[in-house]
Amino acid sequence: MTGGPLSGRSGSERLGGIAVAVVVLLPVLLGLLLSWGLSTPALHLDRVSAAIVNDDVPVTINGTSTPIGRQFAAGLIGGSSPDEQTPIQPAVVGSNFTWVLTNHQDAADGLAAGRYAAVLTIPTTFSTSISSLSGPAQSAVPALVQVRTSASAALLDPALVQAVTATATAQLNRQIVDQYLQGVYQGFNSVHDQIAQASSGATQVSAGADSVSSGAQQLSDGAASLSSGLDTLSASSAALPAQTAQLAAGAAQVSSGNDAISGSLSAALASFAGVVAEICQHPGSLCDRATAALASMQAAATGTAKLAAGSDQVASGAAELAAASPQLVGGIDQAASGAASLADGAASLSTGAQQESSGADQLASGLAAAVPKIPSYSDSDIQVLSSTASQPVVIDPRSAPSGVQSAPLFTMLALWIGAMVLALVRKSVPEKRLLGSRSSLRLAIGSAGVSAALGAVQGLLVSTVVLIGLGLTPGIWLGYIGVSVVVGAVFAVVNQGLAAAMGAIGRVIALVIGVVALAVGVASTVPAALVTIAGILPTSSALDALRGAIGGVPALAVAGTVIALLWGVIGLALVFAGVGSRRRLGRTAFSALP
Repeated sequence: MTGGPLSGRSGSERLGGIAVAVVVLLPVLLGLLLSWGLSTPALHLDRVSAAIVNDDVPVTINGTSTPIGRQFAAGLIGGSSPDEQTPIQPAVVGSNFTWVLTNHQDAADGLAAGRYAAVLTIPTTFSTSISSLSGPAQSAVPALVQVRTSASAALLDPALVQAVTATATAQLNRQIVDQYLQGVYQGFNSVHDQIAQASSGATQVSAGADSVSSGAQQLSDGAASLSSGLDTLSASSAALPAQTAQLAAGAAQVSSGNDAISGSLSAALASFAGVVAEICQHPGSLCDRATAALASMQAAATGTAKLAAGSDQVASGAAELAAASPQLVGGIDQAASGAASLADGAASLSTGAQQESSGADQLASGLAAAVPKIPSYSDSDIQVLSSTASQPVVIDPRSAPSGVQSAPLFTMLALWIGAMVLALVRKSVPEKRLLGSRSSLRLAIGSAGVSAALGAVQGLLVSTVVLIGLGLTPGIWLGYIGVSVVVGAVFAVVNQGLAAAMGAIGRVIALVIGVVALAVGVASTVPAALVTIAGILPTSSALDALRGAIGGVPALAVAGTVIALLWGVIGLALVFAGVGSRRRLGRTAFSALP
């Protein structure tokens, strides 16, 4: 008596060469498939398609329209803006998604169908928010970029989307650092203070220039008066040389006359002295009067001699004055000319000082008007601006609720493995009824029906467990359970058909199908050949149906379910082929008995 399929006596003790090769090489094949598909999920990001919807409205900066949103989109796509330098370096081939610039409708449809792993939406205020950093602190806001991931995408796609978009925004923000901006704003404060000091100094310069202008005006007036007086003096002294010459000549004549008088008086005095001497030989009153007269004459002679000497000095001085008068007159003329030049220069100085005063007033007014226009930030404003500027672009993730992304993949894998186990523990061909009168088709339908029923129960239980805690609406819950029931039934029939038609080889194929479905379901970066192979397998349509059901996309759910039912028909055909083959073999063996 042999044991059941799960007993210790099941299987064969001796394996043939093919069986040994399959047992040894099957793990190698599975390992190669997993390594090929999942060893480097981030290496070929270009195999993942994502959409960009650019709603940004450009801003005008310094008279130039600046479309920052378009530049950001161009940087993500990996190209460059046609007329602006993009803030993001062009992507290296293979290191970025295949970004598609599209509209809202196409993005929504592609996201629901799984055609796009994510949709990045650049809002209308993107450029405005980034440019707000140059305005008041209370107006500075970060630019929010919305990223929505698809519930129909592969398991790792949301994480890859997050990594790529985070890298892109980091590249956009890389040149804006917190410390740098704090230094810039502190520099604004310093410039503000220095210009205020310059304005105060300019006011003082203006006041000093006013004083200079006033003093220069007084100097000009004094120089003009001096020039006028010197002109009068020059005119009055023009006849001075001739007059001094006449004075010298007259003084010389007076000196000569005085000398002649002094000589005549001296001679007369000598004669009179002789007469007095003779008279005084006979003393008396006559002698006394003669002696007194002689004394008077001697005194007069002495005065006359002094007058003659003084006249000589006057004549000599007058001659020297006459000789120096032309030089004096020439000096007075030069002084008058210099005073006129001084008056002109003082007038020019006064005019220049007035212009300087006016310019200083304009400088002071301009600086005073400029001070309020230069921003000055408080410590709190600096903190707000530096924090915003250090991360001007912020990602607003809009992902599916936790668990929704993984539920379809986990459900599909669980049901496929359950169907494999069901095909392993249950005979794929009802051998006891092979020799009966019932047709092969009825036998195949009956046996496949039991498998389908068991698979449907698996689908009901698995979907109920997987959906616990996801917070889905009742409609989506019921739709997902219904699709899971169909998928479970189809998987059970397909696995029974593989086992019935191909035996152990069919079970190996079923295992390979499960591994391929796992690899493709985990990441969209798997090789294109593996994606193509997975697309023609029953697990692909089942996964689409489950994703459509949980994502609220009825069209995708219905299309996937219809294709899955077609696979169920193919599975039934394989069961029918297996029943017919076994029935022929059984009849041949029965007829060969003696």
